[in-house]
Amino acid sequence: AFEVVQFRWFWSSTLFSSMSMGVRMLAQGWLVLEITNSPFWVGAVAGLQGVGLVAFGSFGGTIVDRFDNRKVLATVHLIGGGMTLLTGVLIIANYIELWHMLVIALIHGFLMATQLPASNSLAYQIVGPQRLLNAMATRLMAMNMSRIIGSLIAGVLITKYGVGSSYLFAASGSLVGLGFLWFVKGNFQASSQQEPFMQATHQGLKYIWGATHIRGLLFLSLFMEAFGFSHLVMMPVMARDVLAVGATGLGYLSAASGLGSTLSTLAVAGLGDFKNKGALLSGTAFCAGVSLVLFAFSPWLALAIVLIALMSSGLNACRTASGTLVQLLVPDRLRSRVTGLQNYFMGFVVFSSLLIGWFAGVTSVTIAITAVGGVGLALGIAFFVVLRRVR
Repeated sequence: AFEVVQFRWFWSSTLFSSMSMGVRMLAQGWLVLEITNSPFWVGAVAGLQGVGLVAFGSFGGTIVDRFDNRKVLATVHLIGGGMTLLTGVLIIANYIELWHMLVIALIHGFLMATQLPASNSLAYQIVGPQRLLNAMATRLMAMNMSRIIGSLIAGVLITKYGVGSSYLFAASGSLVGLGFLWFVKGNFQASSQQEPFMQATHQGLKYIWGATHIRGLLFLSLFMEAFGFSHLVMMPVMARDVLAVGATGLGYLSAASGLGSTLSTLAVAGLGDFKNKGALLSGTAFCAGVSLVLFAFSPWLALAIVLIALMSSGLNACRTASGTLVQLLVPDRLRSRVTGLQNYFMGFVVFSSLLIGWFAGVTSVTIAITAVGGVGLALGIAFFVVLRRVR
């Protein structure tokens, strides 16, 4: 994919914008824990972002299919960076309250509903189908590299200067990413811009309902996203209350997660146009499930770092394979709408976030991570067994 000049600029934009999002999410969990001292509210605020993604998810892909993808993405980065900057100012001025975080999380969910299908469609338009698996993996590699760097920086900033400084850092990353996106040149206008908005949305839903293999992949994404990634919500609680390593240790854990994801996506990128993507999807999901359960019971930071790296590597390789399969199997004119609905399912992490937050409050964060993560990944793997055509 790096042979394409425009993709290099897009990759650089992804690196910094993803760093912004990763630092913001890390700081958000720590901030809510400081304000409320409650695992439930940590899950609830993260979950409300999922509510925004779910509520707007079916329309996000339709918007992308009607406008220039690069301009849509630039608009989302601009608004998101502004919201992050506003949050940082409120924290530093000591005006931040829980209801602010709830509203801001909901807005970021709306933005993600458009950002994710726009990024996927723009990658396809830049590199084409033959380089798509490599491009998807390489783009995820940029996202995970940014998590490594951003997590370590965020941990230090929170410890030394307070959580508000992390939000200012995240806002600057969003603006830098917007600057790199400016250099991506070309015509990225979608083909369905003349269709009525609701009609275009309905056509996407009708296609998915009629295509059994696509519907199966989307529901697999639902299970994987809702349960597999819900552990990230409880990372601040694990760092502070279980491992007793503070904000700096939280940065190490998040960086290890990013490192594992980077190595796995680099490996997937090296596969090129790998044919047996279905087996890759199933195997990596199983690896992630085992590692997640072991991570929940880890009593030492060093062991937890290794396990979370293994778990993240499996989850992100699985996500890469799933996203690539969906893009390759749908018609060009419906790609953004279908991938938008795939990202819509990512918003269902809201329910597992609320569940894991509540369950951690009444039992323990260890039991909550084991129950939600282990059961969710087991369901995802079991569901994939029936997708014979995709496999």
